Amino acid sequence: MVAVADVVFLLLTYFLLNTTVGKNETIKISLPKSISAKPEASANIIVHVDESNKIFLDGKQVELEDLGTVLKGRVKNADESPVIIKGDKSASYQTVISVMDKINQAGITNFNLATEK
Repeated sequence: MVAVADVVFLLLTYFLLNTTVGKNETIKISLPKSISAKPEASANIIVHVDESNKIFLDGKQVELEDLGTVLKGRVKNADESPVIIKGDKSASYQTVISVMDKINQAGITNFNLATEK
């Protein structure tokens, strides 16, 4: 006969192996519309600004003050493919401008704003 402890151990092992660790949140961005929008260029780095003005890099929240430092560590050549800024249409204009300033201060001059067509 199978001991209850063995069954409990197997169930515990099953749930540990099939449970994701941490939150797997997606960033919900509603991009502004533009008649002249072009297809998105390939980018190694995408910065998101959500409707509550939170800034995300690679899906992880980053403080505005730290954005430039983090980007400097990620970009080896400023002429690489552009940084794409995906700012929610409800985000503060000042926050998006501040993100652009931090990107520029990091030595990256090739960045674009994403929109929907």
